[in-house]
Amino acid sequence: KLYLSCGGWGLGRVAFVYIMRLLTPPGSKLQRTWSDFIDALYAPVGQDFNALYWLYRLSSALLDTILPCRDDSRRIRINGFASRLRPLIPCAGITLTLLCVGSYFTTFRDTAVIKKGKSETLHTSIVVWLAFNVLSHYLYCIYKSPGIVISPKSEMTANIDSSAAKRNDAVIKIGGCCFIQSRVKINEEKKRCNFYKHCTTNVKIEESAVLSMPIDTFCYKCEIHRPARSHHCRVCKLCVLEYDHHCPWINGCIGYNNYRNFVLLIFYIMLGCWYGACLLALDFYAMMREYFQDNGFKIMGPQYGTGILDLPPPWTLLKDYRNTGKIDDDVILRAVFPFLLFVSVCMFVFLLDHLLSIAKGFTTLEKKTRPDRNDVVNPFDLGIRKNFERVFGKSLINIIIPFPTHKKW
Repeated sequence: KLYLSCGGWGLGRVAFVYIMRLLTPPGSKLQRTWSDFIDALYAPVGQDFNALYWLYRLSSALLDTILPCRDDSRRIRINGFASRLRPLIPCAGITLTLLCVGSYFTTFRDTAVIKKGKSETLHTSIVVWLAFNVLSHYLYCIYKSPGIVISPKSEMTANIDSSAAKRNDAVIKIGGCCFIQSRVKINEEKKRCNFYKHCTTNVKIEESAVLSMPIDTFCYKCEIHRPARSHHCRVCKLCVLEYDHHCPWINGCIGYNNYRNFVLLIFYIMLGCWYGACLLALDFYAMMREYFQDNGFKIMGPQYGTGILDLPPPWTLLKDYRNTGKIDDDVILRAVFPFLLFVSVCMFVFLLDHLLSIAKGFTTLEKKTRPDRNDVVNPFDLGIRKNFERVFGKSLINIIIPFPTHKKW
């Protein structure tokens, strides 16, 4: 074992030196930056050493070496890498949701509910209902069409198979999660676009109405006439009806057809995080108070030095899991409670912003681009009550239970 470990260390060192020589040819920017870094690191004590500055310089030099800037080659490579990374971001969101729900069933159901004599059936039902709503609206946002203006270019690049050609329901693939893309039927999108155009043409545009696109416009990238409030997404490379924004967490656009699911997704994430934070607040306070009394209080943590929460590093967690077959309940509590609290505050801010936009009849893009004047009239503002009914509908059951709904004007 000693020979094997020494041999492996030696081979690893040789490989590292070889790779660094390939990355740092004589006179390269990375080699010069590294030499300057070593000089600054071993400079006299009186001179200041800014770690963040050198981290930025070394990262920039490494990026210039790996992706050399020749014309637009770096931008093209980064965009190509980002396009491969985008489908994994929704997977990360779903994984975080499942981890939070799983921590309740593996840890907090016993420590925060059963041992304190609370109703297990009630709390478990609430957790399952919140998780079901979050995951349902998340998948709706990912795989539900935002409302696309179908252009001739889209039809030419449509994914048509033999069965679809017989049924006359050609599809285009957009967005998706984990490389499972959303299949959007062209005929349905055309019907939705015609219906939306019919509704917007009945809206009276006043002279004082100043929006980014209050009337039908022409998109020079898609080469098609599009209804009012439609915008071109440079990421999806499509025109979207009532475009709100492009969300990386769902790997797609938020628009006319899935805006309701997006707002409800934010609402249920906020509600679920608030519920979890309230359920764990007293346990977290008591645990942290006892922990600091036993180990002393330090800003960077008394034991592991990873911060005020003093969370163990990943390799320590892996070692403990291999030895005991589980992770300490206190460690899970120290990690989950601040995460739930932080996410709940962020979601509350986002939800409040969207609710104010709905009340005034604006999309996020229109709210940012409209002139900051009091005399600006929004022709699509139907009043607060009708604006909310237009987005969420009149049925409260469809808000509590995520039934699939068809958007009406």
